[in-house]
Amino acid sequence: AVMVRKKCYELFKKEYCDTWQEILVKFEESTQYTETGKTVSQWQQLFNKSAKRFTQSFTALSKVHAIKAAFVMVGSVVNQDASLGYVYTTPGAEDFFMEHCRADTDAIIGHFKAHI
Repeated sequence: AVMVRKKCYELFKKEYCDTWQEILVKFEESTQYTETGKTVSQWQQLFNKSAKRFTQSFTALSKVHAIKAAFVMVGSVVNQDASLGYVYTTPGAEDFFMEHCRADTDAIIGHFKAHI
């Protein structure tokens, strides 16, 4: 079994020679979202860390490629994640939710939570 895993790992690195490390980092990050047994405080920290990463990525994309973007994040556990809500817009998209959804930041978070 160890040799099979080792061979698979080598083939994976060969197939994705330019991106294999980034793929593994993203996989490790994604496992954090499925872990059970985290406290409310730990989920809040993970949520805030994720919001910060997404914001940094979108800010960089906006500056480098002049994209316009808007995103909403909320927690998915109704009774536990009430305080988890975040909205971000890049320059040029600040009024997106008001213009297209007729909702301010708080309202769009509420609408999004209703659909999770």
